[in-house]
Amino acid sequence: MKKVLLLAFAGVAFAGAGAAVAADQGLSFRELEYQQPRDPLLASNQSADIVEHTPEADMAPAAAALRDVIPAGTSRAAAEAILARAGAHCRQQDMNSERCTYSDIETRDEYVDAVRWNVRLNLAGDRVQDLSVDRNWVRS
Repeated sequence: MKKVLLLAFAGVAFAGAGAAVAADQGLSFRELEYQQPRDPLLASNQSADIVEHTPEADMAPAAAALRDVIPAGTSRAAAEAILARAGAHCRQQDMNSERCTYSDIETRDEYVDAVRWNVRLNLAGDRVQDLSVDRNWVRS
C-alpha cells in the first residue's frame, strides 16, 4: 500500500512539474526561425561574408513571443532556463545584462546561410527589466 501511495504521489509531482515546463515549452528558436520570412537572395558579389540583419518589423512577432514567456520581473535564472530550453546559450555580459545566442545553418539554392539570434536581457538586480532581439545572417 505504501508503494502504491508513493508511486501515485511521484506521478502527481511529475505531472505537475511537466505542466510548469510545458508553459514555456512552446518557445523554440527553431520554430521562431521557421516562422521568419525567407532571407532575400542577394547578388553573389554582394552577399559573400557580409552580416545582414533581419528588419525589425520581421522580428516583431518573435520579440513579442519572447516577452510573453520572459516578462519584466522574471528572475535571471528563470530567463536563462527558458532560453536554454528554447535552444540558446547564455553568457553574462556585465552586472546589468546577459547575452543569449542561438545559431543555425540554412541552405537556399546554392547558398548556405549562418543564422544567429541574439537576445539581450537587460537586468535590474537579478531580474529582467526588458529584452531586445536581433537576428543576423551571413551568406556563403
